[in-house]
Amino acid sequence: MAYNSTKTQTANTIVASNGGNFEGVNVFNGSTAAIVYIADNSVATIAQTCTYNNDPTVTVEDSASLLVGDLVFGTGIPLDAKVASITDATTIEITASTTGGDTTGPISFERLSNTICKFHIAADTTYFYRGFDVVCRNGIKIVSSNWANLEVFTLHN
Repeated sequence: MAYNSTKTQTANTIVASNGGNFEGVNVFNGSTAAIVYIADNSVATIAQTCTYNNDPTVTVEDSASLLVGDLVFGTGIPLDAKVASITDATTIEITASTTGGDTTGPISFERLSNTICKFHIAADTTYFYRGFDVVCRNGIKIVSSNWANLEVFTLHN
């Protein structure tokens, strides 16, 4: 069976929206460490304007679109922070305290449901993982905590 290779470099990306086999991944990392998730879902990134202040409590526009476990990205959001709990319609708790003082700005939330694998990628390294042969039914999404110096190639059909 022939496999396609998809380069994912600049954003959290859905590389196959209809599912298919996930065979492996090549990761080329530059000067900073990263965490890469590969998930069997095609849920788009959720972006909201949020308010936070050196605390795990975050005021969001609408918590109804979020799930516990969603990965959280934004200025002052610690690496690999996730939604820890949903308090009410406009308040959530994340797994680590925010930094940078009183902030109002965009935060992105990435759904990690049906995570196939999680890689901790050291700085200045290359990894090649093959032989997964996992059937993804919902799509293949690549999410990274830091895309600054990272290139990911996925093998899928």
